[in-house]
Amino acid sequence: MDAPAAWARGRLPDGDGRVVSLDINGHALDCLVPAGDGAPEGATSFGLLAAALSSCTAMSVRTFLQRFGLPQATVEVDVALESGPSPVLHRRVGLAVDLDPDARAQLAAVVDGTPVTVLLRDAIVIVTRLEVGAPTA
Repeated sequence: MDAPAAWARGRLPDGDGRVVSLDINGHALDCLVPAGDGAPEGATSFGLLAAALSSCTAMSVRTFLQRFGLPQATVEVDVALESGPSPVLHRRVGLAVDLDPDARAQLAAVVDGTPVTVLLRDAIVIVTRLEVGAPTA
Protein backbone atom coordinates (compact mmCIF):
# COMPACT_ATOMS: atom_id res chain seq x y z
CA MET A 1 0.00 0.00 0.00
CA ASP A 2 1.24 3.50 -0.83
CA ALA A 3 1.63 6.05 1.93
CA PRO A 4 -1.84 7.24 3.01
CA ALA A 5 -2.98 10.76 2.12
CA ALA A 6 -4.42 11.05 5.62
CA TRP A 7 -4.61 8.85 8.65
CA ALA A 8 -6.19 8.77 12.07
CA ARG A 9 -6.10 6.55 15.12
CA GLY A 10 -8.76 6.56 17.81
CA ARG A 11 -8.26 5.13 21.28
CA LEU A 12 -11.09 4.63 23.75
CA PRO A 13 -9.75 3.17 26.99
CA ASP A 14 -11.40 0.18 28.61
CA GLY A 15 -14.29 1.11 30.89
CA ASP A 16 -17.17 3.52 30.52
CA GLY A 17 -15.21 6.59 29.41
CA ARG A 18 -16.68 8.88 26.75
CA VAL A 19 -13.52 10.53 25.41
CA VAL A 20 -11.85 9.06 22.35
CA SER A 21 -8.25 10.23 22.06
CA LEU A 22 -7.54 10.86 18.40
CA ASP A 23 -4.27 11.16 16.55
CA ILE A 24 -5.01 12.76 13.17
CA ASN A 25 -1.95 12.99 10.95
CA GLY A 26 0.14 13.41 14.09
CA HIS A 27 -2.13 15.99 15.77
CA ALA A 28 -3.97 15.19 18.99
CA LEU A 29 -7.69 15.87 19.42
CA ASP A 30 -10.33 14.51 21.75
CA CYS A 31 -13.69 13.35 20.46
CA LEU A 32 -16.64 12.78 22.76
CA VAL A 33 -19.10 9.95 22.63
CA PRO A 34 -22.40 11.87 22.91
CA ALA A 35 -24.37 11.53 26.13
CA GLY A 36 -28.09 11.57 25.44
CA ASP A 37 -29.94 14.01 23.23
CA GLY A 38 -28.53 17.26 24.60
CA ALA A 39 -26.11 19.60 22.89
CA PRO A 40 -22.66 18.06 22.43
CA GLU A 41 -20.06 19.07 25.00
CA GLY A 42 -17.25 19.05 22.45
CA ALA A 43 -16.15 17.51 19.17
CA THR A 44 -18.15 14.45 18.13
CA SER A 45 -17.73 12.07 15.21
CA PHE A 46 -20.49 13.82 13.27
CA GLY A 47 -19.00 17.20 14.19
CA LEU A 48 -15.67 16.08 12.74
CA LEU A 49 -17.47 15.01 9.56
CA ALA A 50 -19.11 18.45 9.30
CA ALA A 51 -15.73 20.09 9.99
CA ALA A 52 -14.08 18.08 7.21
CA LEU A 53 -16.66 19.29 4.69
CA SER A 54 -16.51 22.86 5.99
CA SER A 55 -12.72 23.15 5.94
CA CYS A 56 -12.32 21.48 2.55
CA THR A 57 -14.95 23.78 1.04
CA ALA A 58 -13.35 26.92 2.52
CA MET A 59 -9.90 25.95 1.21
CA SER A 60 -11.30 25.19 -2.24
CA VAL A 61 -13.11 28.55 -2.42
CA ARG A 62 -9.93 30.40 -1.40
CA THR A 63 -7.92 28.52 -4.04
CA PHE A 64 -10.57 29.39 -6.66
CA LEU A 65 -10.37 33.10 -5.80
CA GLN A 66 -6.57 33.07 -5.95
CA ARG A 67 -6.32 31.04 -9.15
CA PHE A 68 -8.60 33.38 -11.09
CA GLY A 69 -7.27 36.62 -9.61
CA LEU A 70 -10.59 37.45 -7.98
CA PRO A 71 -10.83 39.75 -4.97
CA GLN A 72 -9.88 38.03 -1.73
CA ALA A 73 -12.46 37.95 1.04
CA THR A 74 -13.22 36.06 4.20
CA VAL A 75 -14.75 32.70 3.38
CA GLU A 76 -17.32 31.33 5.84
CA VAL A 77 -18.64 27.80 5.50
CA ASP A 78 -21.25 26.54 7.93
CA VAL A 79 -22.18 22.86 7.86
CA ALA A 80 -24.98 21.36 9.92
CA LEU A 81 -26.07 17.75 10.06
CA GLU A 82 -29.79 17.05 10.01
CA SER A 83 -30.03 13.54 11.43
CA GLY A 84 -32.76 11.04 10.74
CA PRO A 85 -33.40 8.03 8.55
CA SER A 86 -32.09 10.02 5.55
CA PRO A 87 -29.50 12.40 7.03
CA VAL A 88 -28.65 15.64 5.21
CA LEU A 89 -25.63 17.91 5.44
CA HIS A 90 -26.67 21.55 5.03
CA ARG A 91 -23.80 23.73 3.82
CA ARG A 92 -23.83 27.54 3.62
CA VAL A 93 -20.96 29.19 1.79
CA GLY A 94 -20.64 32.90 2.56
CA LEU A 95 -18.34 35.14 0.56
CA ALA A 96 -18.58 38.93 0.86
CA VAL A 97 -17.32 39.79 -2.61
CA ASP A 98 -19.14 40.61 -5.84
CA LEU A 99 -18.85 37.99 -8.56
CA ASP A 100 -20.24 38.19 -12.07
CA PRO A 101 -22.70 35.44 -13.07
CA ASP A 102 -19.99 33.38 -14.83
CA ALA A 103 -17.63 33.47 -11.83
CA ARG A 104 -20.55 32.62 -9.53
CA ALA A 105 -21.42 29.59 -11.68
CA GLN A 106 -17.76 28.50 -11.66
CA LEU A 107 -17.66 28.91 -7.88
CA ALA A 108 -20.77 26.75 -7.51
CA ALA A 109 -19.10 24.04 -9.60
CA VAL A 110 -15.94 24.27 -7.47
CA VAL A 111 -17.97 23.94 -4.26
CA ASP A 112 -19.85 20.91 -5.64
CA GLY A 113 -16.54 19.33 -6.70
CA THR A 114 -14.46 19.69 -3.54
CA PRO A 115 -12.64 16.48 -2.60
CA VAL A 116 -14.67 15.86 0.57
CA THR A 117 -17.94 16.63 -1.26
CA VAL A 118 -17.05 14.09 -3.95
CA LEU A 119 -16.16 11.53 -1.28
CA LEU A 120 -19.42 12.00 0.64
CA ARG A 121 -22.06 12.75 -1.98
CA ASP A 122 -22.88 9.14 -2.84
CA ALA A 123 -23.47 8.37 0.85
CA ILE A 124 -25.32 11.47 2.09
CA VAL A 125 -27.31 14.34 0.61
CA ILE A 126 -25.47 17.67 0.71
CA VAL A 127 -27.62 20.77 0.26
CA THR A 128 -25.58 23.89 -0.51
CA ARG A 129 -26.58 27.54 -0.34
CA LEU A 130 -24.19 30.14 -1.82
CA GLU A 131 -24.34 33.63 -0.31
CA VAL A 132 -22.06 35.64 -2.55
CA GLY A 133 -21.95 39.39 -2.83
CA ALA A 134 -20.76 42.51 -1.13
CA PRO A 135 -22.65 43.23 2.09
CA THR A 136 -25.28 45.92 1.85
CA ALA A 137 -25.05 48.98 4.08
